[in-house]
Amino acid sequence: MTWSDIAKWIIYTVIIIAPLAYNLVKYVRMAMEEKNFKPILSLVLELMETAEGMYDSGADRKAWVLSMVKSTAKAIGSSVSMDEVSKMIDDLCKMSKSVNIGANEKSE
Repeated sequence: MTWSDIAKWIIYTVIIIAPLAYNLVKYVRMAMEEKNFKPILSLVLELMETAEGMYDSGADRKAWVLSMVKSTAKAIGSSVSMDEVSKMIDDLCKMSKSVNIGANEKSE
């Protein structure tokens, strides 16, 4: 890998993460103020979808999503239970696997 490849990868990553970070701050702040976790769920789903294309390992994807949520909450001075966000991610993955299994059985 050359330096130009590394620079391109860094620029590409920043271009992708900057809007995500902005949206993350916006949604977490709104959810914390309203005590409404629907925006957090929406954001976690968006981050999970983004992580799908970035990492091969499920553990790496989850760690990235958790770090994005944690850093945004810290930046806006809000507290988010990372245990609850982690459980939300696990539940979403289980639900997705159940839905996908059902869809695969119907297509066969």
